[in-house]
Amino acid sequence: AITRAFSALGHEVRLYGVSGHGAVPDGIDVRLLPHPGRATGLRREVRKLRFTEHFLRALGPDLSTFAPELVYERLALFGTAGRRLAATVGAPHVLEVNALLSTEEAAWRGLRLQGTAQRREREVLEGADHCIAVSAETATQIALLAPGARTTVVPNGVELELFARMPNLSDARRRFGLPVGGRIVGFTGALRPWHGLDVAIRSLAHLDADTILVVAGDGVARPELEALADGLGVAARVRWLGHIDHPSVPAFLASLDVAVAPYPQLNGFAFSPLKLFEYLAAGVPVVASDIGQVRQVLDHGRLGTLVPPGDDAALAVAIACAVGNPRRSRELATEARGHAFANFGWVDRARSVLATVEGQVDALAG
Repeated sequence: AITRAFSALGHEVRLYGVSGHGAVPDGIDVRLLPHPGRATGLRREVRKLRFTEHFLRALGPDLSTFAPELVYERLALFGTAGRRLAATVGAPHVLEVNALLSTEEAAWRGLRLQGTAQRREREVLEGADHCIAVSAETATQIALLAPGARTTVVPNGVELELFARMPNLSDARRRFGLPVGGRIVGFTGALRPWHGLDVAIRSLAHLDADTILVVAGDGVARPELEALADGLGVAARVRWLGHIDHPSVPAFLASLDVAVAPYPQLNGFAFSPLKLFEYLAAGVPVVASDIGQVRQVLDHGRLGTLVPPGDDAALAVAIACAVGNPRRSRELATEARGHAFANFGWVDRARSVLATVEGQVDALAG
């Protein structure tokens, strides 16, 4: 999305990445390297290390025909290729940081080579010409690990063109095989422990029997979540759509009465949730946990309902209020949609990034 935004602003862009991570963006010059293969544990980490070491070498032939004036990289575990590429071509290196991966991987997946990962991460952060943190909390974490890093906060955004025309509720529900009547609460995203989908499932026990939860996404936590729903006696009220492609997300959101972002109480919550920006752009009423950047994006509750993190009973009350007052909820959601289109587009985010670093680009170009 940020690549498309740079291109929309008139810049020549080439995107380097790894195959096997989703659809290739349309209209962008993309060069993909073969995926190194799946593995787990120490083998996975060693494979990542080797891959990052060979990444720049694989780009060699391209650099004779494409010499970038700016290298924009998303922080990767053990990743040093962007920094080395920038040094090779004499361009500024801008590093987008969604999370400190050495810490995140260790906390949620286990990381045998955490010392190596953290050392590389610190070197890359401090060596970058500028770091773009997606939240103030992420910027604070960067400052603690790499005090020398120059950092600016630019939150994530939304592909507004996808949400420009929304289908009506009935058509959207028929598309996904959902009941046209009844009350539908929805969630989009990967099924991971830190997304709090278990809180949403628990909230069903407090809600009327005609309220169902529809989940668009898949992941390692699904079996545990299905077992939770079964144990609570609400399995019949949870619909699992599995992964849906990104262009289908607006239609899915159009099918909902309420969209939820039910994050649990997490220490160091530093996310800039893509789903939240998309919920707002879709014009669907939002109920979300009052935590981190979520509070700021929802303007302290003006653009959606905030509830205590991890509180399934409070989540249920907020959902019931939203579906029980559909006219008021839709009025607020329409206002939120207008706010999202005015403030949260990726092109605006790209402008912010370029404005932050344009002095460094000019200096190196001169």
